Amino acid sequence: MLSIALYSRKYHEPQQFTDKLISHLSERGNQLFLHENIYTGGEHRSFSGHDTLRECGKVDFMVSVGGDGSFIDAANIVGDLGIPLVGINTGRIGFLSAIRKDDFAKCFEMLEKGEYRLEQRSLLHVEGSEPLGLATDFVVNDVTVRATDTDSINAITVSTADGQRVNTYWADGLIIATPTGSTAYSMSCGGPILHPLTDVTVLTPIASHSLSVRPLVIPASQPLRIDVDGRGGKYSLCVDTQRIIVGNNVSLFVSKEKFSINTVLFNGGSFYSTIREKLLWGLDKRNA
Repeated sequence: MLSIALYSRKYHEPQQFTDKLISHLSERGNQLFLHENIYTGGEHRSFSGHDTLRECGKVDFMVSVGGDGSFIDAANIVGDLGIPLVGINTGRIGFLSAIRKDDFAKCFEMLEKGEYRLEQRSLLHVEGSEPLGLATDFVVNDVTVRATDTDSINAITVSTADGQRVNTYWADGLIIATPTGSTAYSMSCGGPILHPLTDVTVLTPIASHSLSVRPLVIPASQPLRIDVDGRGGKYSLCVDTQRIIVGNNVSLFVSKEKFSINTVLFNGGSFYSTIREKLLWGLDKRNA
């Protein structure tokens, strides 16, 4: 028997599938904790966030139902608890939520048999020279600085913690991504694909106004300072799925987070097979 916490956005995903999943796991004798978004009463306990999940006691797995956004939400709830994350994809591409809906029964059987391995994903930590008011200050995918809806950014200056200037980006914005986040917004803006176990951070400009500026990969151990000079006196800060407006007077400090998250890989699966499938790599009749 497994102890499983189940998360989904407020029935944003098909309710019929979520109910089917709950019934399947219950019938196999698993102990379930349901997020308040999907809790409708009954025999199962509910949780609402990090603290209430901690109070549930030993939890073997956190399962997210949805796309990668739902997976990141679940990771934000788990935080530093070390609970392995499993993602069932009901969204579109799903790099993080890699289990197909049709395969969920087989995958949970593999979990019960221990036929899986854990992969540790490094995170970033973000804070400001003034309090930012974020719900969580660790980063699964990326930190993005860009113009507000009505203003354009003049310059984004990135420096190291000891004061060395990395570059001043004249661009619509800048993405600071983890290896996990390298296949998200950063990749869409021309950034490199990084293996999730590499210990690096990538800086990817958004629509750079200089053709000589390209994405830059640096050691994850290198803390960074970001200062923004926006015409309207403020800029937009996105930390994964959180978005706030920040004044130009507030500097950002991005560093490697002290803890990581555990993701589940089933035997036979790998990062390479995922990108081949999701990005259609090697889609060539000679590779059949």
